[in-house]
Amino acid sequence: MDIQRLRNLTTGRLHTDMQHIYEDMEWLTGTKGLYTHELPAVLHKLIPYLKAKIDNPRFWDGKHDTTHIGEFAISPMSKTEKVIYHL
Repeated sequence: MDIQRLRNLTTGRLHTDMQHIYEDMEWLTGTKGLYTHELPAVLHKLIPYLKAKIDNPRFWDGKHDTTHIGEFAISPMSKTEKVIYHL
């Protein structure tokens, strides 16, 4: 996944297009058709999963950083992970 798109989810700052947040949250959770009002609750459940997969503190610094670029290997949640993280 593009690091800037992933930073949308980990920093609380918009690094790319808003549409990417919908697409990436849907892809990571396997939930299609998320509505705007659902994003905070889904992200709240998604954050522990992301923290378990991403240990680089740069992703969690809360800063808008356009120099943090590249790709990060992350896969969508498995069925088991969806149960663990209550999705």
